Parts: sequence; structure tokens; C-alpha cells
Amino acid sequence: MKYTAVSYSIALLIACTGLFWGYSCTKPSPFGAELLDDELAEYAFTDTLSLQCTILPEDSLVTSDRSSTVAYMFCGQLNDPVFGRSQSEIFSLIRLRDLSPNFKNANVDSIVLYLRYAPSGFYGDTLQAQTLRVHRVADNAQLRWDADYYSNQSLPVGDLLGEVTGFLPKPTTSIPLFDTITQGPYLRVPLANAFGQELLDLDSLSLTSDTTFWSKLRGIRISAESAGNTGAIMAFDLNNSTFSQVRLFYKYDSDTVATSRTFDFFFVGGNKFAHFTHDYSGAPVAPYIGQPADDLIFAQGMAGLRIKVEIPYAHLLDNIAVNKAELEITAAALPGSNPNLRPADQLVFTEIVGDTIVTLTSDVLSSLGSTLTGGFSRFGGFPTKEVDNGTTVDRYRMTLTRRFQDMVDNTSGNIKDQTLYINVYPQSRSATRAAFYGPKSTTFPIKLALKYTKVR
Repeated sequence: MKYTAVSYSIALLIACTGLFWGYSCTKPSPFGAELLDDELAEYAFTDTLSLQCTILPEDSLVTSDRSSTVAYMFCGQLNDPVFGRSQSEIFSLIRLRDLSPNFKNANVDSIVLYLRYAPSGFYGDTLQAQTLRVHRVADNAQLRWDADYYSNQSLPVGDLLGEVTGFLPKPTTSIPLFDTITQGPYLRVPLANAFGQELLDLDSLSLTSDTTFWSKLRGIRISAESAGNTGAIMAFDLNNSTFSQVRLFYKYDSDTVATSRTFDFFFVGGNKFAHFTHDYSGAPVAPYIGQPADDLIFAQGMAGLRIKVEIPYAHLLDNIAVNKAELEITAAALPGSNPNLRPADQLVFTEIVGDTIVTLTSDVLSSLGSTLTGGFSRFGGFPTKEVDNGTTVDRYRMTLTRRFQDMVDNTSGNIKDQTLYINVYPQSRSATRAAFYGPKSTTFPIKLALKYTKVR
């Protein structure tokens, strides 16, 4: 059965509340019994509450990884037929393997950057040729090791240190690294020998601590672009110290053998961040941004787009205990969509606390648990295949039982108290996106299913 979300005036909503009761189910339900002080009463059901949706750009997000704990960082360019162009570049410091190395009278043989692919983070078409470039942060700039950087921040760059052109990323193909035993999927990027020699020629004081070395290094930028129509956002695990590193090959003047010595620099322990850009010019999504959305709504990772959801009359449903509240949202198959661009893997609810603090809602946090590792099985927010009137769809169901009870109990009348947001999760570590049917779609409208008990 298909439903259409209806926008009510306050008077009409009050009148229809009684109608919901008249047609409600009449069997007891243990779900939400803790809200009733152990009194199991008959419950009512409705899925016709008014919803108002607006598509908004996401606020800037902290993308720094000062603690070296993130699974991967994005690098690449994606040309989405619906969402336009998205791009991510990485700024990073590298850290000395050992402090105070002896490079006196040393000469460079070669210097190579190795980047470990992170297959789970890839998004786009890996069968299109990529070009990756490494630049030095400009002379008048510095990537700080003690500062947090946001997704909208960037640094000026100077010299090109190295590049690999026309390669096809192979994130699941393991190849040997420095021996036949150590194998994994990675990318090899030769860097300029002049850069290697500069590192060897640093004065001994600059090599006595990480901070003095970073002051000389300033940082590097890793960027990529695609030669194809779609492109890809690649993901690199810079915190894998086995594969992700810069290896410097060198010799001393006094060496009598041909074999080079090596010294490694690692990303682990150094600050790094991702800079995201989104260009919606001319894209199908552009007219929807910042506007009330009826037929279609959109969400996007990498600090892209989020969905503002207002439930303006929730507080009028007074004297009820919410047994279960669940938002149902269906992915829309749009003309021109690329099969390589799968719908978002995970959605969450967020809310604004105070004026600026954005947090996950209580239902999301309850599912994740106190350690934030419990997963989303109790909350939902992931796509499942369902057949609706003979059509197979990707449908997301998201729990907002606790949050909706708070809306019901809040009598301020302030629409902010009746507002939450749908975000791709994790926003700074997901390149996925999705289009959904909106609240007034005649196909599969977004709707809020509410099961509740009247408290007398």
C-alpha cells in the first residue's frame, strides 16, 4: 500500500488525531512498555504526520587526524551525474623514523612515496585512469602539528614533488612491497630526487625533534584527478605504517658497495587532514539546495548535503507514550544515475544543541552504546531490499522513538525543538550519497510511522 504525506493545519491535525484512534489497532504491545510504568495498554498507529524537508549544505567538519586513528582518508575527483563534482585532497606531515639520523655526506639515490589503498572507502569507477600528484606546501605556509583543520580549509602549495599519470587504481590487488612476504594493495609514487637531497642536507638540529623537522618540511599535499567521465574518490590508509610511508634511498660518499641505504618517514604520528570541495553548478541537484523539498530529497557524504526534517505538529500529540517511532525513506532511481555510485551505506539522525553544537540523536547514541561501538542494528539507517507494490526498492528505516517522545513532551512551540537532520554517516569518512523520494512524492513518500499509547 502506498501513502501520501499530508500537511495539516493545527486544527485539522487535532481533528484527525481522533480519527487515528478510531482506526488504530487494539492489541497490546510490549514495545516501549518501559514508558508506561509496567502498564500495558492498547496502542494506536499512524503514518500520516506532516513532514517538511529542506536540502542544506553540510557545515564544515573536522577532518584532522592528529591521533592517527582514522581508517582512511579520501583523495580524488568524482563527477556525479546527479550531484555534480566532488573532490578531496590530503594535506599531511610525515614523521622521522628515528630522531637525529646521521645524513652527513649522504647523497640521494631515489625517494618514493607508498600509499596503502583502503578498499572499503573507495567510491566511483576504478576502471577509469587516474593521475595523482604530490606537492610541497608553499614556503609561506605551514601545516601545524598542534591544530585541528576543517573540511573547508586548504593550504597553498608550491613545488611539484612527484606524480603518477594514467594509472588504474587496484584497491583489492595485493602486490609485493619490499620483499615477497609483505604484500598488499598500494600505490607507488616516485618523488623528485631534489626533495630527497634537501632532506639529507637538513642541519642536524632540524632532525632532533619532530616539531623542528615539521617546521622545515611544511607539509605535503596529495591530490588526484580522473581522465574519465565519472572518476573516483580513492581511499588511502595513511596510518598503515607498513605500506604508507616515504622511503629515502641514499649512500654516503665513503660507501664502496652499490647497495643503497634506506631511511623511512611515516604518516603515523603526524597531523593530516582532508579538504573537500563540491561544485553543484548545472547539476540536477542544484535547484533543490536551500529550498523546501517535495518530490525529491538528497543526502551526501564528504561534508556535502544533509536533509533538514521538521515535524511541526509533534507537540500537539500530548498525553501519549511513544511505543515506537520510525522514519521510512526510499532511495529514488533517477535518470542518468551511474550504477557505480551505490546509495549511501548508512544514514543517521543529528540535531543541533544550543546554537552550534551538532550531535547524534539519543536513539542513534543508544544503539551505538557508551563506547560508540555497538553498531546500528537497533537504530537502522542502512538500505534493505523491499518489494512495494511489485517494485523492488532500497529502503531505509530509522528509529526516533526517544527523540520523538521529547518532541511530544516539549511545549515550547519552537520549530527548532521539532527539527532533526538526516546525514550520511560518517560524514567526513564517507563519499557515498543518495537521492530519496520526498514527503509529497506520489511514488514512495518519506513518512513517519508512529505507534503510541494514550496516557489517561
